[in-house]
Amino acid sequence: MASDESERTRSRGDVDRLSSFPDPLLHHIMSFMPARRAVRLCVLSKRWKTLWTTMPVLNFIYSELWNNEVDRYALKKYAFMDWFAEIVSNMLFLRDCACHVHTFLLDCTESVPDTLSGMTIRPWIRYAIKHNLQVLNIHITTNSNFHLPSELFTCPSLEDVTISGIGCITPPKIINLPSLRRLLLKMVGINQDFMSKLLCGCPVLEDLHVKGCSLKVSNITSQSLKHLTIIRASLKGPIELIDTRNLMSFHCTMHAFCPKKEFILSMPSLSEACIEFDFYPRKADYTKGSILCSLINVGRLELKGSYTQECLKIEVQKCRTFTKLTCLSVHDLCLNCWFDLLSSLLEHCPNLKTLSLVHSSCICEKKDKYRKQVNIQRFKCRHLETVVLKFSRTNGEFYQVVKYLQEAVVGLSVEVSTVRIKTIFDDILDCVGILDSDEIHDSD
Repeated sequence: MASDESERTRSRGDVDRLSSFPDPLLHHIMSFMPARRAVRLCVLSKRWKTLWTTMPVLNFIYSELWNNEVDRYALKKYAFMDWFAEIVSNMLFLRDCACHVHTFLLDCTESVPDTLSGMTIRPWIRYAIKHNLQVLNIHITTNSNFHLPSELFTCPSLEDVTISGIGCITPPKIINLPSLRRLLLKMVGINQDFMSKLLCGCPVLEDLHVKGCSLKVSNITSQSLKHLTIIRASLKGPIELIDTRNLMSFHCTMHAFCPKKEFILSMPSLSEACIEFDFYPRKADYTKGSILCSLINVGRLELKGSYTQECLKIEVQKCRTFTKLTCLSVHDLCLNCWFDLLSSLLEHCPNLKTLSLVHSSCICEKKDKYRKQVNIQRFKCRHLETVVLKFSRTNGEFYQVVKYLQEAVVGLSVEVSTVRIKTIFDDILDCVGILDSDEIHDSD
């Protein structure tokens, strides 16, 4: 009778199947939780009582604790930060020291007191490093510069590092990170000394992303880099040389280079690039250098930014032929006023297959007296298969651009084959595919 009842219980799904999973699988599930929430799972059963002490992924997120504790209003801000520090320290103390730390994430987006950042946070990082750390993710907001422990720059096991908001990075005496493959620096200060030591001390570094940083760097030289991003940076001086022989993708904002000085971009293996034109070139002298001339080997190119059309007017004058370019995307360009500028650019793209254009409205659409007279220049793109137009709305301007394309493309019978309208962030995007007449597909 008892066995029948037990069988019925199992058939109803009351068996704790989750606890029967192996530790690595349970650890993987727990890795998506903040560390304190993972510890709370110890009340589930004996199986879970000490499971948290062997977790290889530690996520310490201050905002999660602040947003979920009911008594947070009873504590002052810094007292609450002290409580957070006590929780982290106790967890590391009670953790099984024989187990490695694969990932250590520390997210303190609130302002951290200087005493706490120096006396407490650095020991946490040292603890993770001593336990064979592979992935480090630090987000700290401080009123002064946070000095990273020197052990971080000589950790042999580190493979992936993200550092955000710690102020200026003080260059260590030596950087030796033999396993580091990916580095993201965000909202920190970087000088040439640090950059040079970093690239020399990371022989297998492939991905370098610099976002929103204060840069005083003139030279970036690396034989291992494959992906480089430099965007939204505050420059203390222009970048004059980027020598990356094996670089495959490059994303940067144009103000990283000073057009009044000569700059050299040596990227013979580059296949994909994205350039953001984010400054007005009124006082610029482009006789010294051109960003597009340095990208003639790319297969995919994206151009965008608030000053795309102003910068392109200057860049196109010195542009060379993109013999390998098959996919081109141009954003933030008024296609009605500056279609001739687009035509001039496309003359240098003989092997283009896919063209994507994102229209940007200008004053001509509001007042006809400002409308610029467009001279349609015919260009040859014998391999062009698809043109995608993105407008905020379908109106006369939209169909005028389609007409321009039909008149401009030589040797290509074009038709509007599909019109698909979908709402994205309350905007209507009209995507029009323009294909060779022999390859036109019926619209859906």
